[in-house]
Amino acid sequence: MQLKVLATLFLLLLPVASAFGQTDADAQRLLEKIDDNLWSSSKHIEGRLIIDNGRRVRELSEESWMMGVTKGYSHYKSPARERGTKMLKIENKLWLYTPQTDRKILIAGHMLRQSMMGSDLSYEDMMEDVKVSEAYKATIEGFEDYEGKRVAVLRLTARDTSTTYQTRKVWADPDQFIILQEIRYAKSGKALKSVEFRDYFTVKNRLFPRRMVFRDLLKEDTKTTYIFDSIEFDVDIPNRYFSQSILKR
Repeated sequence: MQLKVLATLFLLLLPVASAFGQTDADAQRLLEKIDDNLWSSSKHIEGRLIIDNGRRVRELSEESWMMGVTKGYSHYKSPARERGTKMLKIENKLWLYTPQTDRKILIAGHMLRQSMMGSDLSYEDMMEDVKVSEAYKATIEGFEDYEGKRVAVLRLTARDTSTTYQTRKVWADPDQFIILQEIRYAKSGKALKSVEFRDYFTVKNRLFPRRMVFRDLLKEDTKTTYIFDSIEFDVDIPNRYFSQSILKR
């Protein structure tokens, strides 16, 4: 009887094991499939930032256009205090424009890692749009139960030593090719950020998270939730969106 039970369990587990193995090549392929869901040559996004600093909660609405991994433009619409604030990313440079000062500021170096508008995201986090499978090498650490589902645990190591997050630990669904959670680490091994990917929905045959919850692990009792109200993939974006002249329009 015990042999029959063991045989049945083996057969039940076999499809899981065969669908996703435990080699580094399997881990890298999973990461590539995840990129297919999240990444595209261009994006147009409308969304909201819900910033909870432990004492009060603020909500900002913004609209973004992204082209590949090198260009990005964001325009904040509300509240009144932030309305008209703009950010422009070209290659590894980021400019910030605020209507209060009517001037643009180049944010570079360590300033990119500073908190953006009091949120748990840095300026670098907000403008990041990379193919993770190209920026990181993946290895498989094993499998865990995550909210009632068996998921793969990946360890990502940056290919470039100048990357802010040198390693990432990722909990990924190997069946749907989605990330559920990740922790981002500095080169020293110190945990810096955690990100939860929530409420996946289908858009253009992709699974994309409706919400991303960021936590700066160097702070206490804070979190920032980004809500995607709408997203379009592979859209045509006029060149004017990636020119410095758009900052003062």
